[in-house]
Amino acid sequence: MANFDHIIVGGGIIGASAAYHLAREGAGSVLLLERNTLASAASSRAAGMVLQVSRNTTRTAMARQTRETIDVLVDELGADVGFHDVGSLRLAASDKCIAHLDAMAADAARHDIPFEWLDPQAAAELIPWLDPSLVRKVGFLPSDGYVDPYMLSMAYARAAAARGVEIRQGTAVTEVLTRNGRVVGVDTSAGRMESDSVIDAAGAWAALLSARVGYPLPMAPVRSHYWITKPNPTYGGDHPVITMPDVGAYARPDVGAILLGIHEPYSATFDARELPDDPAVFSPTVGEDHWDRLAEAAENIARFFPGIVEAQFPNYVAGLSTYTPDGKIILGSVPGLSGFLAASGCCGSGIVLSAGIGGTIADLALGRAPSIDIAPFRPDRFGPIDPFSVEFRDRCAASRANKSK
Repeated sequence: MANFDHIIVGGGIIGASAAYHLAREGAGSVLLLERNTLASAASSRAAGMVLQVSRNTTRTAMARQTRETIDVLVDELGADVGFHDVGSLRLAASDKCIAHLDAMAADAARHDIPFEWLDPQAAAELIPWLDPSLVRKVGFLPSDGYVDPYMLSMAYARAAAARGVEIRQGTAVTEVLTRNGRVVGVDTSAGRMESDSVIDAAGAWAALLSARVGYPLPMAPVRSHYWITKPNPTYGGDHPVITMPDVGAYARPDVGAILLGIHEPYSATFDARELPDDPAVFSPTVGEDHWDRLAEAAENIARFFPGIVEAQFPNYVAGLSTYTPDGKIILGSVPGLSGFLAASGCCGSGIVLSAGIGGTIADLALGRAPSIDIAPFRPDRFGPIDPFSVEFRDRCAASRANKSK
């Protein structure tokens, strides 16, 4: 029977980051378990935007940590991790979005994140397809960008392995073992593993794992998706990421094309108990209604991207994000069980928050006070809930719809 100081369940970007940060802090023996292959679910299908400031100010410090850790990983590994240092533009065309943008500028200043105001016409010079005529205010964050999410996930894993973390793929956790109110290990398809520190980073399946210890996490799998246009020389080169909250959309360059994502009025949700173990055999497309969602959004998006009317969209990518009703992550101890930590409910921000979450989990697992206030992320903040119910899933879908507004 193997014994470890810490066991992490889930080999996506959050689990890999937690492993890396534990190893970097000299946390002893660390085991990362993944029942399929690393980063084979949501992590590899994400849009990969690294946007450090948002309306949710509680996340800014964690996002900044990820941006800084990207540079650290490049130095440690001596290799590219897939980051495109292009900056980001935030557009505002309404009073409401201008107020949000002003608040974001103040938050950027508090965290020493570079922020500049641009004239709308200057923004159009950076992004050839943008029509700035309705734009009233533009914020530019030069240290933002986007990253290949699979490459960053694997960078965490490689850096963790280099520091001694044991990574076992193709190893499913079948039970969480407890004794006298504390965790003592896990049963797996490869046998029993003992540890008094278990971290639930199982993504869309995290609530199922925590339910095994009597506390299903308050989160639901929600479809996130984006479309990629056919390459076109008018779209320009590696221009900044752009968010358009007035129309609930975002975009970034993608090899001569545009990657376009939307936050539709209602997102498809799923009962985690009905998800297959292998994400490769599951599609969250829910028939063909994803094309309807793009068609419904196109008229609004055309206010800033007139070319969407003629654009061809041969590529579509969908994955399962995990959302909570308040749009904040789940991070911390699960009530009633010592040694069991949750790192999930990423609300579409798992990539940009990965280092912040991993570093905070390392602090908690080592019994240290985190550098950030994690009270807003407590797993028990909603009280008793049924995360598999339609009512709760509807609340999570509404959270995604309002993410960029």
